[in-house]
Amino acid sequence: MKVVSIGGGSGQSVLLKALKKYTEDITAIVCVTDCGRNSGMLRKEIGILPPGDIRNCLVALSNSEELMKELFGYRFQNESLEGNSIGNLFLAALTKITGSFEEAIKETSKILKLKGKVLPSTLKDIHICAELENGDIVEGEINIINRGIKNKENSIKRVFLKPDAFALSDCIEEIKNADAIIIGPGALYTSIITNLLVKGVSEAINQSKGKKIYICNITQMPDQTIGFKASDHVKEVIKYLGGKLDFVILNTGVPESGMIEEYEKQGSALIENDIEEIKKIGVGVLEADILSRDIRADMWDRLDYLRHDVDKIMEAIKSIMGD
Repeated sequence: MKVVSIGGGSGQSVLLKALKKYTEDITAIVCVTDCGRNSGMLRKEIGILPPGDIRNCLVALSNSEELMKELFGYRFQNESLEGNSIGNLFLAALTKITGSFEEAIKETSKILKLKGKVLPSTLKDIHICAELENGDIVEGEINIINRGIKNKENSIKRVFLKPDAFALSDCIEEIKNADAIIIGPGALYTSIITNLLVKGVSEAINQSKGKKIYICNITQMPDQTIGFKASDHVKEVIKYLGGKLDFVILNTGVPESGMIEEYEKQGSALIENDIEEIKKIGVGVLEADILSRDIRADMWDRLDYLRHDVDKIMEAIKSIMGD
């Protein structure tokens, strides 16, 4: 089974850990528009593509010893090095040594004994931009994320890349030959659709005979999808894909009430599964409890957050693929 994962952020790394239990032929196509925090700093000061999401995917697909995986994921948490990860610094150094970000990823893949491969969606230095309903243009992922809770006036009307970019030929080839193309989970605009905006990606997905599967998020995101139901996510993916999805996987698991209250304080909520609306679009629906009970704090926000469960996602995918 040849599977391609398209996304970015922590959601994609969770998915890859699940896929690793399912097949050995995995390709992760990862967004490269991150411009905040440590990745943004390295991007600005060293002139490389943002390594953070790439690093997470490399670690997720690694078959090396646990110590090596922990090393690449380790972040310093004190003084001037706070937030820097060994993996990010390693990729940055290797890019300078080899002269190529793509080559740095390949060499790191060998060191980590990858079960699959990781590819940036493009090698061009790009930013995602958003046109808001009020006509304002917001440039850069970090500015889209930090603009505050979405309301009618500052909600996203459309997103685009600056400048335009073309996908790696390897990405196109992997997508066209895939048995399954899994989009998400992840931030709708800044982790998922940002990949679909790279020229050639959507076209290759539509040309592929593989099943197109979208894994919907568990919660709304204050900066992007407040008020969105599951069907709104599906419609936006289809809009930028310019083609059809075969299935969407929706979470039915319910977290503890205390977690829900914490999300509500941040202006967020669980995503409503309006299945009938999705079926009207012509997309198959698989509902399953794919919520992880292993709640961990995010080091940046120091808040617990909800995530998908590795084994549950694997079972949902197997069900769709008929295994």
